[in-house]
Amino acid sequence: MAKSFVAGNSCMSSSFPSGRRVPAPTCDSCSPIARIAVALILGMEIIGCKPRSDSPTASEVVIYCSVDAAFAEPILAEFEKRTGIRTHRVFDTEAGKTTGLVNKLLAERSRPRADVWWSGEIFGTIQLATAEVLVPYSSAAASDIPEAYRDPARVWAAFGLRGRVIAYDPGRTSPKDLPRSWGELIDPRFKGRFRLADPRFGTTRGHMAVLLSLWGRPAMEAFYRGLKSNDCRLTDGNAQSVLLLSRGVAEIVATDTDDVITARARGDSIEMIYPELKTADESSGTSGTLWIPCSVGLVRGGPHAEAGRRLIDYLLSAEVEEKLYASDSRNVPVRPELRQKLKADAPGEAIVDYAAAAKLLDLSDQLVREMLLE
Repeated sequence: MAKSFVAGNSCMSSSFPSGRRVPAPTCDSCSPIARIAVALILGMEIIGCKPRSDSPTASEVVIYCSVDAAFAEPILAEFEKRTGIRTHRVFDTEAGKTTGLVNKLLAERSRPRADVWWSGEIFGTIQLATAEVLVPYSSAAASDIPEAYRDPARVWAAFGLRGRVIAYDPGRTSPKDLPRSWGELIDPRFKGRFRLADPRFGTTRGHMAVLLSLWGRPAMEAFYRGLKSNDCRLTDGNAQSVLLLSRGVAEIVATDTDDVITARARGDSIEMIYPELKTADESSGTSGTLWIPCSVGLVRGGPHAEAGRRLIDYLLSAEVEEKLYASDSRNVPVRPELRQKLKADAPGEAIVDYAAAAKLLDLSDQLVREMLLE
């Protein structure tokens, strides 16, 4: 049976269960050899030679996961069913998406508790690879994944794309009254109409770093100043942004394709467009839509490396990409053959240097604090 936790809670105890006591032996009449034997047994119990009941065994694996639990749980359950390896799952919160677990992995570098990192984006994974929190592992399951989605050193691999879109209610807003590019959101006609998830977390964080890498700092500063003067309000996450849209509180919101598809599945009136990665005057940026992949990596020094490798093999399989596309997350496969088979498409997919954007995450955070939050 799997165990699931939320980041911030301890996933494994470091002490004996509450109330457990080690009985003191009464061996006054025992022989010296018997007394030594009792002492050895007692010593083993005290120093922890006996496995803790709440500690993962060799047939278990610990995974830190920022993919929404609703989509990750069925996949991890299938892995357990096939392999007999139990998964201890630690998920992130919506408000601290990805960033919380990335910081947790960085903090645990000297004593890793996780074996596998499965992220709903790629930028934090590249950060972890740069910090050597992840170790190279060239999974045979990734052999048909295009090189653009594989780290040259094989520290990580990526799959299952989600697009960055603008969502709106067609009953209240005409498609003609929507921005064609992300930079256009600073136009005065969008004043008070736009909501954005906190840019310090999740896919929004990576999105802003991509814009910074394409536009440069001066244009990005102008963008943040424009958003602030346009009364752009920040939310706790993409899902909350879409919920506010569905309730009529917000008019247009930035989000991911999966949040729109999930809202449609519950009957909400919601559509989406795919803005280009350009500034308002189209002097900087590139044509096309930002699509962000999931990513996985093996944690350096994790306690169950072999089980971790087996889990990564499964997560990187074409089968899992197909499962994600069939789910309400609707992640678009990176494998060309699978796209053709499923008739899946990533509209206007832009060519993006994810690594260049990842290097700018800290600067992007700084600009957000200085220009959007203050």
